[in-house]
Amino acid sequence: MSYDYVLGIDLGTTNTLACYFTGGKKRLLKFPPGETMLPSVIYSDAIGKVTVGQMAQNQGVMNPENMIRSAKTYIGNLELNQTWQCGIRHFTPTDVATEILKEVRRQFIKRAKLDEDIEIGAVITVPAYFNDNQRDETRKAGEAAGFRVMWILEEPTAAAIEAVHEKQLDKKVLVIDIGGGTFDLSVLEAEHQNHTYRAIAIDGDDRLGGDDFDKLVQKKLISHIEDDAKINLDNADTAMLDELEYNRLMNRLLIEARRIKEFLSEMRECEINLPNFAKFDGKDYSLDFTMTRAEFDEICKPLYDKIFKKLNHFAKENNNFGADEIGHVIMAGGSCYIPYIRERIAHDLGVNPDGELDMSRLVVIGAARVAEAKNSGLEGSGIKIESVLAHSLGVEILGPDGRMIFDRILAKDTPYPCAVTREYETAYDNQTRIDVNIYEAGNEEELDLVYHRFRGTLTLQNLPPAPKGEIYVDVKFEYTDDQRLKVTATDKQIANHFEEQILDKSARGNYDE
Repeated sequence: MSYDYVLGIDLGTTNTLACYFTGGKKRLLKFPPGETMLPSVIYSDAIGKVTVGQMAQNQGVMNPENMIRSAKTYIGNLELNQTWQCGIRHFTPTDVATEILKEVRRQFIKRAKLDEDIEIGAVITVPAYFNDNQRDETRKAGEAAGFRVMWILEEPTAAAIEAVHEKQLDKKVLVIDIGGGTFDLSVLEAEHQNHTYRAIAIDGDDRLGGDDFDKLVQKKLISHIEDDAKINLDNADTAMLDELEYNRLMNRLLIEARRIKEFLSEMRECEINLPNFAKFDGKDYSLDFTMTRAEFDEICKPLYDKIFKKLNHFAKENNNFGADEIGHVIMAGGSCYIPYIRERIAHDLGVNPDGELDMSRLVVIGAARVAEAKNSGLEGSGIKIESVLAHSLGVEILGPDGRMIFDRILAKDTPYPCAVTREYETAYDNQTRIDVNIYEAGNEEELDLVYHRFRGTLTLQNLPPAPKGEIYVDVKFEYTDDQRLKVTATDKQIANHFEEQILDKSARGNYDE
């Protein structure tokens, strides 16, 4: 289906951006007060009215209990199951994403002077390391916001599309994307001439990003105030503040921490001088603090260690490529502006990251290019994206030592579409029921189920009684061209019984337009 208007949307943990093409030229959507970045923040007042973006952030300074930020960290994450109560309203992470995307749609309609009910197509980006449920919830948020969601596109792929377009590359590219809450690594084969982007390998961490740097700097600020003012800021009681005042203080410190991080990406020293910043025990306290880039790097060392342990393992251990084969290193996401990260990448990989591209906008412009190509319908104008599984999928089985363990069926980095069937047998005599418990891999190297995410159960009942090991069941995992994951369990004793059940989930697949 073709739409009159289409957008690429980078739904970020910290900021959200939108881009569209008009007359062949890219345009970044502007949000009040005229910025191209919309803070991914919502605020719900006493009567349940929601504001989004900079205004929400401003309101949240005084009433942080009614403000929600960095909700993308929790979207579709069934383990964390995060929700918020803001006044009279209850929000899930998907609800927060919906409100942010509604604001994107509102601002686009306002600036383009369109009717409220017009259909607008959207390509929305997600981290490559997001699992199927996280992608599903992102799609639901886009649809609830009033968009026709054309595609859920991996952020590194979107960044590669724009970088390859700008640089006219025809080689393997490594994309390192460190956003507000997620860290992605992807290697893609790019063919500029025929607009093909083929993912080779994916890795990352969906709980590591710029927010973690902010929290470490905030912790340093708290430590400085505690030493300077001789006060304990562990909680509201020890700080001798009421709960609201304490929350305001922590929120302001987090805002200052982010400013320090961003300032030190450009300068070697940052000075903070804020008179009457807080009031402790009835006395005004002024925040006077200086941090150097070297001090910032020192306190952030635990995060650097995690990032580069993952990166070096990815480069050295993956059999699909070697670091010496990478022709171009593309960086995306705000945290990639941190000088140490750029310098360490050049040192560890022996390849200098591209320094000319706008790392904050690569993803959204790439998404807009995909939206435009998909919507045009013109022969030869399409973009072909071939992706791979970010996580292995498998089932729970009885291990040799009597423990239940994870058995991999579809392996990580398998290209889409794909299908694998595995045969299993009954575990005990006269077993008439088999529960096929489905898991998505968390830690690819572990067998213990505690490291993996439960996805659902398929149940086969009324199996013919027989000694253990004599009744066989086929379990098939399949990703089809229509972006659906199908899990099928089949009793092979067809003469006696046949039953089939399907777990059907939206997922990513190949997009060939």
